[in-house]
Amino acid sequence: MNALRLALLLAVISNCHADPTAPKRNIQYDTKHERNVLDFWPALKNDNPAPVFVWFHGGGFRGGDKNQLERGGRSSLDTYRKAGYAVISCNYPFLAQGMDYRDIAGHCARAVQFIRSNAKEWNIDPKKLCCGGVSAGALISQFLGYHDDFATPKDEDPINRLSSRPAVVIGIMQPIGTNEFALRYMDKGEAPLFLYTNAKPTDRIHPPEQAILIRDKAKKLGIPCDLYSGGRNKIPKVPDDQNWVQLQLEFCQKHLPK
Repeated sequence: MNALRLALLLAVISNCHADPTAPKRNIQYDTKHERNVLDFWPALKNDNPAPVFVWFHGGGFRGGDKNQLERGGRSSLDTYRKAGYAVISCNYPFLAQGMDYRDIAGHCARAVQFIRSNAKEWNIDPKKLCCGGVSAGALISQFLGYHDDFATPKDEDPINRLSSRPAVVIGIMQPIGTNEFALRYMDKGEAPLFLYTNAKPTDRIHPPEQAILIRDKAKKLGIPCDLYSGGRNKIPKVPDDQNWVQLQLEFCQKHLPK
């Protein structure tokens, strides 16, 4: 057997034994910026189209990376996958790269539209999509949940015709900027919201009052909202016999479309 035929045979064997649940990394969701990439973890249970947990990293819109979910958010990644969710972690451009806040949010909206465009290939349910993030990622998720949909139904690009809005929104360590990214856009009947913060009252970037502010606005509008803390502020603490990531998952399961 010559070398070429041997190489082809080994490639076929390798593909046959490839792990279907292994992550697919650095998938390009747009061509407008080098940071328009995401990582995709297929659902561990792959019989029916899976719900989706989409994560946006923190970093003050000036730094951070999608790898944050594996390094610091491994508990969320593992919890959602064990529950039958596909998980996606997204990069996005930064302010220093010629962007403003709305530009960045627009790139993240495109990521959600791209994810929905792959629903059949990735065996995911495009209606059962929740978006979450920490700090800046929380603001991005809330912007997508409450801003007008970025979908343009008559666009030549079929991806742009798809919705950019999540069915459930998650915010971890709510930072300053809540009014500009979320409160001004929130309305009745919009995405349920789960919040967790363990910031101290003296935290200038993530003051607990920001989480209280958006929780109160949600309740005023009749939007389902749960807010917990880790006990470092006056916000109700997660019960000792429970875990906030599990509570977050249960919130998604309760409020995603059936």
